[in-house]
Amino acid sequence: MSERNSKTVAGEAGAPQQMGSIVRVITRLNVGGPAVHTVLLTRELVARGYRTVLASGVCESEDGDMRYLLNDGDTVRWIPALSRSVGPWNNVRALLQLWRLIRDERPTIVHTHTAMAGCVGRLAAGVAGVPIVVHTFHGNSLRHYFSPAASAVFLRIERWLAKVTDAICVVSEQQAVELSEELHVAPRGRFRVVPLGIDLSPYLGIPPPDVTDGRLRVGWLGRLVAVKDPALLLGVIESVASQDLPVEFHVAGDGPARDAIEAAVRRHGSRMVWHGWQQDIAPLLGRCHMLMQTSMNEGTPLALIQGMAAARPFVSTSVGGVVDMVSGMAERLVGADWFRNGVLVPRGAEAFTRVLGEMSRCPSRLIAMGRNGRQFAVERHSKERLCKDLDALYRELIGRKLADRQRSRCHCVAMPFGESKL
Repeated sequence: MSERNSKTVAGEAGAPQQMGSIVRVITRLNVGGPAVHTVLLTRELVARGYRTVLASGVCESEDGDMRYLLNDGDTVRWIPALSRSVGPWNNVRALLQLWRLIRDERPTIVHTHTAMAGCVGRLAAGVAGVPIVVHTFHGNSLRHYFSPAASAVFLRIERWLAKVTDAICVVSEQQAVELSEELHVAPRGRFRVVPLGIDLSPYLGIPPPDVTDGRLRVGWLGRLVAVKDPALLLGVIESVASQDLPVEFHVAGDGPARDAIEAAVRRHGSRMVWHGWQQDIAPLLGRCHMLMQTSMNEGTPLALIQGMAAARPFVSTSVGGVVDMVSGMAERLVGADWFRNGVLVPRGAEAFTRVLGEMSRCPSRLIAMGRNGRQFAVERHSKERLCKDLDALYRELIGRKLADRQRSRCHCVAMPFGESKL
């Protein structure tokens, strides 16, 4: 640890203990939970004694850009060559740009988020001699994103990178099991479960849903990309329409599947409302009774956290970290698993349709599940809990590095010329 960084560990009485500096690296601030997560941490950890810098690449045209989350006081460094695309020359340029930034900042910790930033950022941190390297998996791009051959290559890279990472964070217990026991990225003991946390205040004040008009309003919020399976959403809408259930769909987002969504709106008229991309989803949550998610793969979906904080239950495919977002024991009903705050269904339009039909017939169940969801969000997904968890992890890692350095110094003083084996 450099002299500059080691001096920041000891705090003064009456002030936050100065813990050192962090360079936090994310591939890009595109639409989704990782952007919200990293911006929040860059801002909020200052109050806990850290100097923080956010390093981000640039969004591509279809990504959706969440730079509007940034405030004037946030310390951000843009890395023009860093993007999600795999291109050797551009990736090398990103590595050099990040290395220069890290060399200039001389941080105690480099914490990377998302796949490409995790690869390039950890390499740059290693070359720059950063004392502590942490990486967070927000989802799992090793499945359902690339071809089997490409996924196998990326898996080998992740296994190697894990060996030079001091702590690997995941946002759910399911992720820890998948990455350690199924994909063997690293032993289970190397992983730390740190659930996503956000500022819940914009959603906690939303009144419980009004269920007196006889129509169930269902929100689907997210990127219109293949892994979110908007085709399944359209299949559910067709199935609901064919059975003439009293259900109205509200869809918000943007992406490659936008044309298909707009065509479905023209076909189904008042049964489906298209909202486009929304920077502030609180008003839309206020209009909906519940949320629906059709993804093929997930980490911890931001929209479901926001919905639970707004007292809206959800129905979702049983994928990724969603299985850790339900509470209580499952009750088997209409071919799905019903929990205190949400419903997990097998993939298929009919499975969703049965749940939505049951929910439309039982509004009191919907209200109770929403109330339970709000409690779950406050207990598990607040920004306060997130900052507390990462602060504890950083302090543990810093303490461990200092202890290792102290032991090394004692060893050198005792045997300045090395230990003889004779």
